[in-house]
Amino acid sequence: MPSEQAYYNKGYKKSISDTHAIRNVENSVKYITNVLEPDFKVLDVGCGPGSITIDIAKNYLTKGGSIIGVEPTKEIVDTANKLQQSTAADVDNISFQIGSVYNLPFEDNTFDLVHAHQVIVHLEDPIKALEELARVAKPGKFVAVKDGEMDSMLFDPPKYEVLREYIITSALNRGSTDLKAGRKLFRRAIEAGYKPANINTSASTMLFTGLEKTKQVWGELLIKRVQGGGEVFVVDDEKKNEEVKQEVVKKIQEWKDDETSLWSAINFEITYKKPE
Repeated sequence: MPSEQAYYNKGYKKSISDTHAIRNVENSVKYITNVLEPDFKVLDVGCGPGSITIDIAKNYLTKGGSIIGVEPTKEIVDTANKLQQSTAADVDNISFQIGSVYNLPFEDNTFDLVHAHQVIVHLEDPIKALEELARVAKPGKFVAVKDGEMDSMLFDPPKYEVLREYIITSALNRGSTDLKAGRKLFRRAIEAGYKPANINTSASTMLFTGLEKTKQVWGELLIKRVQGGGEVFVVDDEKKNEEVKQEVVKKIQEWKDDETSLWSAINFEITYKKPE
């Protein structure tokens, strides 16, 4: 049986969750607006701190629609509830609850849109998860999944390419990330039983450049994550790991404040219409 929580397998860290809380529909999952309707019943699987979930509820489900955010870890559900209370306390078409992507606590054919953003990339059994997402979608309605492609990360100027090595090393040491998950998403969906003719594929690019505000925010959050998120760059050598952490923090700070610097990566998306 795959782990219910592979991503936070060393314990929940708020500094990691905070790097996800800057996400919203516009900057992270705009592709879902091609199918999302204001009266939809939506399930957001692996909702993290809930920023995308809240945005969907508040700004897109405006005609009787509702959304449920699901996470397997109580601390993350609590974080999402706190974010709602602080940013959208008057929004009453949203709820968060504990639930596993491998065994969603809902009946077959329940939701108009089942959404998972950067979830499959971290799972031990992605096929089983994709099967479960499709199970709870209504016939004729949609499953929308987006996965990052960490192997595609690009940095410029060249002196920042070391950040790619650091990020990939940390992800591999966490033991819960597939560096090539994005490119595998279409194939994995078919292996999970999705009909190829019913899958719409798309791609988007994460891009931070210059001195734009989002780059500054992202850089600061990454620094806090490295400092307090339990990231491991050197296994079985705590002293060396701390030394590398300081090197990473210094390099992120330099990248963040460099008006010539760039960080880019590809993301892949599928939108599946479940057969009627």
